[in-house]
Parts: sequence; structure tokens; C-alpha cells
Amino acid sequence: MRSAVNAAVLSLVIARPSYGGEIGRRFGERYDGLLATPQQHIYRALRTLEEDGLIESFPLEGEDGPVHDGVRATAKGARAYRAWLREPVPLGDDALWQLKVRFASTRTADVETARYLVDAYERAVLTLARRRAPRSGGLIDRALDEERRVAADAALRWVAWIRDELRAIADDRTP
Repeated sequence: MRSAVNAAVLSLVIARPSYGGEIGRRFGERYDGLLATPQQHIYRALRTLEEDGLIESFPLEGEDGPVHDGVRATAKGARAYRAWLREPVPLGDDALWQLKVRFASTRTADVETARYLVDAYERAVLTLARRRAPRSGGLIDRALDEERRVAADAALRWVAWIRDELRAIADDRTP
């Protein structure tokens, strides 16, 4: 997938076929704080996804007949979406952000992918926390190091929390 916005839009189309304006509204709700994009970028993503054969147009029916040109995912789109969710994320400055976008794009019932992404997120947090170069020990360096430590601790607490939640979901599904 070429962009996080395209992948996010595809995830919304897979979750519920719809039309551009409604997809834009759901995009704002789902990705608030992670991805911010103007409505025209949603329409651009929809055009790109359709050109790539990942979605297709169809008439959305209302009470009195077709009301909008809707879009739905193709089989190729569903495969591309699943591949994007599991694609390795290179460890860089935006690795944690990329993993959070993928996590937000995961369907609620897809516990297996959620676990996979949480594991990848935890590995990234630990790897990035270990990578920090030693500093001079001055106040500013210590303050920056403390901020990184606090952020890593918070991220690891979130990992523990979501694992507990995923375990509870799995327990509820056990016959």
C-alpha cells in the first residue's frame, strides 16, 4: 500500500461499503489523532484504490432506488489489506505511529491480527528504547531521556492492558 491514508480508507470500505462522504466521516472518527487529512484526500484515495483494482463502484440503494455511487472492496483489495496489516514495519522514527495506524485499521473481530500488531508494537518500543545513545548527563539530556523512558513505560503498560483485553475476548469465545 502506497500510503497510510489509502490503507485506512480501504479498511473502512472493507468494514462497510459506502460512499465518499460517509467514508470521510468515519475516517475522522476512527483515525482522530493518528491521521488527519482533508476530505479531498479521501476522494483521491478512493480514486487510487479503484484505479488499482482494490475497490469497485456500485449503486447504493435507498428506499426509492439508487441514492449514491458506493464503493466496495474487491477480492484483490481484501488481499492487499491483509498483506498491509502484516507487512513488516521498518524501525524508524515513525514505526510506532505506523503500527498504531494498522492497529486502528484492524477489524474488531480480528483478534489474531490485533495480537500480531501488539507484539510488533512491543518489540518496536523495546528496540527503540535500547537504541538511545548515551548523553552528556546535562539537564536537557536527562530531561529528554526521562521523557523517552516515561513514554516507553506508558507504551508497555498499554501493551499489557490490550493483551488482557484480547485474552478476555478469547476467553469469552471459548466454548
